[in-house]
Amino acid sequence: MPAAAPVSAAMPAGVPVSTGMPSGPHLGIDFGTSNTAAVLRTPDGRRLPLLFDGSPLLPSAVYADEDGRLAVGRDAVHLARSAPERFEPAPKRCIDDGRVLLGDREHAVADLIGAVLARVLDEARRTLDGATPAVTITHPAAWGPTRRETLVAAAERAGAPSAALLPEPVAAARFLTRLHGAAVAPGAAIVVYDFGAGTFDATVLINRDGRFDVAATEGLGDTGGRDVDAALLQYIANVYAARDAATWQRLERPATPADHRARWTLLDDVRTAKEMLSRASSTLVHVPLFDDQLLVTREQLEALAAPIVERTVAATKSALWSAGPAASTVGAVFLVGGSSRLPLATTALHRAISVAPTTLERPETVVAEGATSEG
Repeated sequence: MPAAAPVSAAMPAGVPVSTGMPSGPHLGIDFGTSNTAAVLRTPDGRRLPLLFDGSPLLPSAVYADEDGRLAVGRDAVHLARSAPERFEPAPKRCIDDGRVLLGDREHAVADLIGAVLARVLDEARRTLDGATPAVTITHPAAWGPTRRETLVAAAERAGAPSAALLPEPVAAARFLTRLHGAAVAPGAAIVVYDFGAGTFDATVLINRDGRFDVAATEGLGDTGGRDVDAALLQYIANVYAARDAATWQRLERPATPADHRARWTLLDDVRTAKEMLSRASSTLVHVPLFDDQLLVTREQLEALAAPIVERTVAATKSALWSAGPAASTVGAVFLVGGSSRLPLATTALHRAISVAPTTLERPETVVAEGATSEG
């Protein structure tokens, strides 16, 4: 059976590409479906993850007020509790829509993405005492010219008209080989397993003497860490709806401000519990309205997450098959994205590919950091 045609990482005319290391400060932005991360390379060579309200992750969410002004990040998430119809949690998923209705007004998708990027640029300028850095923004390897042009338009709205673009897996490979020190022989394949909060991408790259060519990519736009959250939430629903269906209904479909706040609290606790179970064997989830706590173990979470992780592994194997003979020798498997912290992901991938995956302390910032590396 012939191999599928490889996905080209080349850019169309008119879309700038990251080709070298700027001499001044350089900002790498990983604009994600659920969260955005950014790393600033200072003129003295240091790489600093930007912090947004104390966190290296900025929610990629946008909220439009009654006058059409846009709030982003945690401000948007907070405001959404009172007016969810004015809230877009994932503008990246709207990349093909052109315009999005928030409240009673339509907004260009480029404006929503631009608002998120502007927040990142503001933080970078604050760190640099007002100076504006060169900017590289990453994107999925499979994005075509139209999507990339929307990203360029968003960067222009954010105040970065000369922003360069770089495929996310190429940025990850640059970081892991050049900055992290992973050894990959020339001609060998690199698998980048990018398990984010909202989406999953598996990409096979070939190491061409330090240049990384995309041989194949496979994406799951409906699979991410949020799906693990949803599976855990459904498990909790099965327990508590059986106890008191009416009270659970208030959490499932809140109708009052108090019930909306209770649901937001529950969703936050579910996400926190999932993250904690990557480090601990058990934890408690507080269930509001019931005034109760449910014990959840890592074993239970892994049983819930197994079908989701298996989808990501199947997509990874599909990308390897599509890459054909070029991927006959896998030199490294790199795990990036916050959801790759799940121990089950490492175990399942190792079992499927027979190459021990490389994991990092901060997988969320790998792509952004790699975007500041020399091309």
